[in-house]
Parts: sequence; C-alpha cells; structure tokens
Amino acid sequence: MARQTQRDRQKQLRERHRTERRPNRDDVARVLLVWAISGHLKEGRSDRVDELGDILVAQLVDQGFAERASYEVFDALVDRYRHGDVHFRRKVHLQA
Repeated sequence: MARQTQRDRQKQLRERHRTERRPNRDDVARVLLVWAISGHLKEGRSDRVDELGDILVAQLVDQGFAERASYEVFDALVDRYRHGDVHFRRKVHLQA
C-alpha cells in the first residue's frame, strides 16, 4: 500500500472543506478586517482605524514585511472600504 503524501492529504482536506463550505483562516481574517474598518469609519472613528493600522503594520513588520509598504497596503484598503468598494473575489465553489 502506497503512503499518502502531504500533497495528497492537503488536497483531500481542501476538497473536504470545499464540500463542507468551510471558510479558511484567510476568509475569516478578510471579513473581520472589513467589518472592523467599515464599522469604525461609519462611526466616524478614524482614530480607531489609525490605531488598527498601527497594530497591524507592527505585526507585519515583525514578520519581516516593509513598514512603508505595509502602511501603503493598509491605507489603500481603508480608502477602498471608505468608498464602499468591498468586493470579495467570488468563490465559485460556494455558489448554489
């Protein structure tokens, strides 16, 4: 009997999650970020958005990302969410 490779196990796991319509870590993180930023913007709390950005950028820098580039990406997301541009990539496998 052939041993199952890590690649095969991951493929089966992804397929099972797809069948179960189970969100992954990135899906949850994406929704949480939109919710946090949009909520603070609706409340007029740009100070909280700035605080969130500082926290996230510090964590990204700790992981080795460039500080300036991290702020640029975060600020671009905030601008998108501020203008209502919150379109997630369509997950075709979740469409009924």
